[in-house]
Amino acid sequence: MEELILIDGNSLLFKAFYATSYTGNYMVNRNGIPTNGVYGFARMVEKIISTNPKYVIVAFDYGKKTFRNELLDTYKATRKETPQELVPQFALAREYLTAHNITWYEVEGYEGDDIIGTLVDFGEKNNLKVSVYTGDKDANQLISPQTTIYRTVKGVTELDIYNEQTLLEKYGLKPDQFRDFLGLMGDSSDNIPGIKGVGEKTALKLLHQYGTIEGLQEHQDEIKGKMGEKIRAGMEDALMSKKVATILRDIPIDVDLEKATYQGYDYETLKSFYEKYDMNSLIKSMTTEAAPKKELKLEKVDHMPEITKDSAVYPSIYDTNYHRSIILGYGIYNDEQAYFISYENALKDESFLAYLKDENKKKYGYDIKSAVIGSRWNGIEINGYTFDLSLASYVLEPAIKEELKYVCTHFDYEGVQYDEEVFGKGAKKHIPEDDILASHIVSKAKAIYELKDVVTKELKDKNQYELYENIELPVTRILGEMEFAGTEIDLDVLKEMDTAFDETIEKLANDIYRISGTTFNISSPKQLGQVLFEDLGLKGGKKTKTGYSTSQDVLEKIIDAHPVVPLVLEYRMLTKLSSTYLKGLQEQVFPDHKIHTIYKQTLTHTGRLSSVDPNLQNIPVRSEEGKLIRKAFVSHNGYLVSFDYSQIELRILAHMAHVTNLIDAFNQGKDIHRHTAALVFGVKDEEVTPQMRSQAKAVNFGIIYGMSEFRLSKDIGMSISEARDFINKYFETYPEVKTYMDEVVETCKKQGYVSTLLNRKRYIPTINDKNFMVRQQAQRYAMNTPIQGTGADILKLAMIEVDKALKEKNLKSQMILQVHDELIFDVFEDELEEVMSLVKEKMENCIKMDVPLIVEGNYAKNWCELK
Repeated sequence: MEELILIDGNSLLFKAFYATSYTGNYMVNRNGIPTNGVYGFARMVEKIISTNPKYVIVAFDYGKKTFRNELLDTYKATRKETPQELVPQFALAREYLTAHNITWYEVEGYEGDDIIGTLVDFGEKNNLKVSVYTGDKDANQLISPQTTIYRTVKGVTELDIYNEQTLLEKYGLKPDQFRDFLGLMGDSSDNIPGIKGVGEKTALKLLHQYGTIEGLQEHQDEIKGKMGEKIRAGMEDALMSKKVATILRDIPIDVDLEKATYQGYDYETLKSFYEKYDMNSLIKSMTTEAAPKKELKLEKVDHMPEITKDSAVYPSIYDTNYHRSIILGYGIYNDEQAYFISYENALKDESFLAYLKDENKKKYGYDIKSAVIGSRWNGIEINGYTFDLSLASYVLEPAIKEELKYVCTHFDYEGVQYDEEVFGKGAKKHIPEDDILASHIVSKAKAIYELKDVVTKELKDKNQYELYENIELPVTRILGEMEFAGTEIDLDVLKEMDTAFDETIEKLANDIYRISGTTFNISSPKQLGQVLFEDLGLKGGKKTKTGYSTSQDVLEKIIDAHPVVPLVLEYRMLTKLSSTYLKGLQEQVFPDHKIHTIYKQTLTHTGRLSSVDPNLQNIPVRSEEGKLIRKAFVSHNGYLVSFDYSQIELRILAHMAHVTNLIDAFNQGKDIHRHTAALVFGVKDEEVTPQMRSQAKAVNFGIIYGMSEFRLSKDIGMSISEARDFINKYFETYPEVKTYMDEVVETCKKQGYVSTLLNRKRYIPTINDKNFMVRQQAQRYAMNTPIQGTGADILKLAMIEVDKALKEKNLKSQMILQVHDELIFDVFEDELEEVMSLVKEKMENCIKMDVPLIVEGNYAKNWCELK
C-alpha cells in the first residue's frame, strides 16, 4: 500500500522554533533574518521523508480567524502572541517546501488540521496508507485502520505512535470518541472550556459509561451530587467544545495527487535556498549527484619537492583545540604545484622543514594562528605567513562562520567540503583514508590560494585593507605567542579551594534539607520547584510545562520569603564555581603547569576577542568566592602586571560625538560620573551625593548601549517617569550625544552598516525591519558597535605597540592575557619598573584622540591581588 504523509506545518514550525530559542539566542542569516525555526523545521521534514514515501503534503493554518472563532469567540484567545522572531519564518518555511518540491496547502477560514482531516479522508478513499505528523493530540480523532498519528515529542527523533490499538490501550476510547473527550475536559492550549471541574480521569470515566457527550446528555439527570450539577451546568459548553474540537473532513480543497507525488528535490534549487539563509550545514546531508565535483589534481609525496612559488600552506589539525591536537599532514598549493605530505613524513623531511621555517618564503593560510601554534606543539616551526583568509574575510563580513567552507560559499567558490563530510562528528569522527584526506586538505589550500587576490581586492575597495594588514594580522601573531606562553597555575591552591568548597557545599545541602524538611536533588529545577512552591507553599512561583521555574531572577524575588532560598542561591553559586573553575581548570592544566587558552579573533561582530577552552575572560569577579579563584593564577617569572583602560568607551563616545562638556571634563581629569551628576542635578561637583553619582554612572555607561527608560528605572530603583526625566536631562547636558546617536542610526538605515574609527564595519540589515522589536535591537547595535568596536581596535593597537617595544628592548617579560580592556603580563623582577613604565606609555599613546586615554596599572604575585 502506497503511503501519504501529512505534516502539520504550524505544529512542526512552532516546535522547531521553541526547541532552539529557549536560551534567547536566535539563529540569523547574514542579513539578520531569524532562521532557527525554519532550520529545525527543515531538519524534521527531512527526517520524516527519509523513508521515501509516495506522497507528501504539508498543511498550514491560513490565519488566526476561522469558523471556530465564530463558534467560540475566545478560541485560542489565551495563547501568547507569536514571537516576533518567528513571524517571518512562516513564509520561509513555505519557501523551503517549494524549493524542496514538497506540496503544501493553506485554505482561508480553516486550520491546517481541517486540511489534514480532509486529506485523510481523500487518502483512505484512494486506498493509501496515511501517516499524520503533528504535535496536537486532537489529531487522534482521525485514526483508522489506514491512518496512524505520529505525535512529535522531541523533534521527530522521539514520536508517540497512535493507532486504534494504542489509543484503546491508553484511553479506552475509539478514535471518534476523542472529540467527546476534548469536549468534556476542554483544551487549555486552544482555550476550549469543556465542563468546568471535569479533568482527564472524569472525562474518561463518563465516556466509558455513556459513550458520547450526547449519550451523557440523555442521562445527565441521573448523575447525583456535585458532579451531576457540574455536568448539567456545563453541558452546553461541552457540546459546543466538541464541535470546536472536531476536525473537518470535507473542506473545499482540490487535491492533486500527482502534484503531491514526492520525487525528490533539485539539488541546485534547494542548495540555493540553504545558502540564501546561511543554512550551509544542511547542504552536507544533500545528495550531490547533480553537482559533480571537479577532480583536483594533486600528488601525495613522502618527500616534498622544492616549492618554487609563493604558496598556500594548510596543516590538517585534527581536533579543535590545536594546543592538544595531532596534525595529520600538510597541503601545499600554488598554480603549478599541489602536494600533500603526512605529518610523519614532514617531520623527517629536512628540506620541507627548512621551507616551512624560512620567513622569506611567502605563505598564505587560513587561521594562521592555529597553523603556527598547532605545528609548534608538534615540533614543526612555520614562518612567513603573509596572508590569512580567515582574518581577511572576517574584516569584510564579521557574520561569516569560522569554517573555511562558509567563507568559500560567501565568495561563491566551489570545491571545498565541510569537515563533517570528511571526518564525521561526535562518536563517528574518524581519520579518513589517505586519498580522501589528501584531497580535502589540498582543496582547502587551493581555495586559500585562489581567493587571496579576490579578498584582498575587496578589502582595498572597501578601505579596510589597513585594518586587516596593520591590526588583525600582527595581533594574530601576538595572540599565538600569548597562547603558547600560557598562564602559570598553582594547582595546590585550586585543590585546597576545591576541598574547602566541597565541604561548604555539603554543609549547605544538609542545611537546605533540614530547613525544608525533605531530602531532594537541589540541582533539579523540577524537584526544587516542588519543594519551594508546593511543599513550603511560597508565593511567586511560575509554573511551566516541565514544572515551576526556579531561575535566578525568580529566586532573587523571593529571597526573603523563606530562609532556604538564600541557601539555595549560595549552593548554586558554589557548585557552579566548583564544577566550572575549581575542577574544570584543574583538567585544563598542561604538564608545564600552565593553562593555554585559545583566543578567538573572528567570533564577535565588534572585533572584541573571545577566550575559549578554557574561557579566561570569564573568571568571576563579582563574588568574593569567585575572586579567590584568581589566586591560583600566579607569575612564572616573578610578578604579574596588569594595565586596564579607564572608562575607555566613555572617552571614545566623547571623541566620536564631539561632546564638549565630556571632552573638557576628561581633559581636566575630573571624576566623570560625579561631574555628570553635578551637571544633570544642577549642583557643584563637591555637592554630589553617592546616590547621585551612582545614577549618573548608570546612565553614562548605559547610554552607550541604548539603555531604555524602563531598564534605567529597574537598574537604579526609580519610576519609569523619573528615569525618562533623567535621560532627558542627560541629553540636555550632553546634547551632542543625542545628535550622534540619531545620526548613527540614520546613517545605518541608509548604508546598512556602521563603522569604527579604524573602519571596522558591522552590517546591520535589520535596521529597517518592519518589526518594532527587531528594529529597536538593531538600533542598539548601531549605537553601540562604533564605540565598543573602536575600544576593541584600540586595545589591539595597544597590544601591537607594547609587543613591539618589548621586543625592541629585548625584554624577557611576556604579555600572557587579554581580558576585555585589560592586558596582563608575566614580568621578571629586574624588568618590573621598566615594563610598568613602558606599558603605560604605549597603551596611553597608541592612538590620538580629543581626550586622553588613561590606564591604571598594578603588580602582584597572583591575579587576585592585582585588583
